[in-house]
Amino acid sequence: MTSAAKIAPTVDRCPVCHEPTPARRQWWTLRSSHRTSEGEVEYCVGGCGCLVVLVNGELVKAHSGAADSSRTQDR
Repeated sequence: MTSAAKIAPTVDRCPVCHEPTPARRQWWTLRSSHRTSEGEVEYCVGGCGCLVVLVNGELVKAHSGAADSSRTQDR
């Protein structure tokens, strides 16, 4: 018996908009970073156009770059 995972490989997806991520491609790009009283703040953009804000490596805000760009998530 063959498992479905062997037949259809899993596809990685953006954690914000759930768009598939292309294989062998850098997905997140650091756009800016700086230190604040809260810690290290980083602004990153995904290959799909999603924007995320991290404070000390923790996701605090995300904005979808997909077709439904009205989705903004606060963490």
